[in-house]
Amino acid sequence: RDQHCRFPGCSVPAARCDLDHTIPHPDGDTTADNLHCLCRRHHRIKHQTGWHVVNIGDNELEWTSPAGRTYRTKPPNTLDHAA
Repeated sequence: RDQHCRFPGCSVPAARCDLDHTIPHPDGDTTADNLHCLCRRHHRIKHQTGWHVVNIGDNELEWTSPAGRTYRTKPPNTLDHAA
C-alpha cells in the first residue's frame, strides 16, 4: 500500500523500510490501519525526537514537527474523495 517511506518528502522504497505502529504496540493493534512504512532513518527520528504522527483516516498520516508544523502524507494512488 505505502510503496515508500511515509515520512514527509521521503521516497525510500517500502521494501527497504520498517513497519511502524501509528499507535504504539501494545496499545495499538498490529493491523494494516495501524501500520505504515518508515525508512530506518525516519523510524528513529519518530521515536527519538519530537516528531508525532496520527492516522487521520483512510491511511492519511498527519505529522507534527518539533516546531509545531504539520504535514500530511497519503499512500500513492489514494483517491481524494473531494466533492
